[in-house]
Amino acid sequence: MAWMNIIRLSALIFLLWTVKPAMTGESPEAEKFIEIFGNKAIQSLTEDGLTNQDRMDRFRKLYKEDFATEAIARFVLGPYWKKSSEEDQSKFAQLLEDYVVFSYAPKWKNYSGETFAVYDSISESTKIILVRSDVTPKKGEVIKLDWRVGSDGANFRIYDITVEGVSMIITQRSEFMSVIKNGGGTISPLINALEAKLEELNK
Repeated sequence: MAWMNIIRLSALIFLLWTVKPAMTGESPEAEKFIEIFGNKAIQSLTEDGLTNQDRMDRFRKLYKEDFATEAIARFVLGPYWKKSSEEDQSKFAQLLEDYVVFSYAPKWKNYSGETFAVYDSISESTKIILVRSDVTPKKGEVIKLDWRVGSDGANFRIYDITVEGVSMIITQRSEFMSVIKNGGGTISPLINALEAKLEELNK
């Protein structure tokens, strides 16, 4: 699938290291949340001696705690979410979570001290805040990375990540819609495709 290229590129977002201390945007709290997420991920996922399973288990915990998992699943399915049974909704949400874990967790083995810097935040709506950051590799050009986060009143959650202007969830939604439409307008073909991909990744 074409969206695999976006997944590979956006894997860079998880190779974090330092953050600029100044929080000068419209939502210092949201900026701080992303800073904490980055530092927490580094400490948890780059520990010496971790097995692949350890790393995936720890990444899954971070994903469940810090991402708006249900909202992401609803968005990428678009109108087909409401058209699907509760059983299929639940199955898809779990497969999406599994796919994210299997795709991203192993990338932490390649961590090499990239610099991650949060530098601004903008309120896009009453619910969503855009947190802006850069990822600077030891060699190569700076990568622009934006996070869309929202608050449920008590905690912030990550709703989307945009790498160099390309939104992960919009890209996934476009690809998922294509699979669904080509498969007759139900999410069964998409579920089958995700199951096949997970089986491949698990080999």
